[in-house]
Amino acid sequence: MSDDKKTIGVTRENQAALSELVDDGYFASEIDAAKFAMAHAIKNDLQSRRTPGADTKWNVGSVDPDGTLAALLRTLYPETCEPYRLLEDLINVGLAELTAGDRSPDVYNSMFG
Repeated sequence: MSDDKKTIGVTRENQAALSELVDDGYFASEIDAAKFAMAHAIKNDLQSRRTPGADTKWNVGSVDPDGTLAALLRTLYPETCEPYRLLEDLINVGLAELTAGDRSPDVYNSMFG
């Protein structure tokens, strides 16, 4: 039986980045911004790592209501048995990379750079 996560969280530092992405008008919701951060991590082949200190933010049903993200992650990372734990890790590593060096999230360069 899988011990996968039932909730997805972000660190306190990454919560600030999520808020900034929404407040700056890049995304309509924090879930959209989080999914972008996950895609950024995948696109840039960022190494996922366990995310200590991630506060609970969303139920997995809110982030992935039809299971397509879990299916995508199982396809891209066939060794994973816990796609939602991986999702949380990719969101956090993506947000950290987008705001590296204490700068504002660089959405444009992430997409087109």
